[in-house]
Amino acid sequence: MPLIEITFAAGVLTPEQKTNLAKKITDLVVQEAKQPKDYTWVVIHEEPMENWLVGGLTVAEIKAKLAQEKK
Repeated sequence: MPLIEITFAAGVLTPEQKTNLAKKITDLVVQEAKQPKDYTWVVIHEEPMENWLVGGLTVAEIKAKLAQEKK
């Protein structure tokens, strides 16, 4: 039973996008891993943007840094 978990920032995907993404991932697992469609699980987690950090910086800090670099 494959379980695929994906995490996005909260609010990035609409319910329709989540459904479409889950269907495409399921189809890919069926095609490539030869797993039964009915046993393939896709879970989409959503985290608040303030919980995302890269290189020790928050997304807000990264955006501010990039804006400064463009000047």
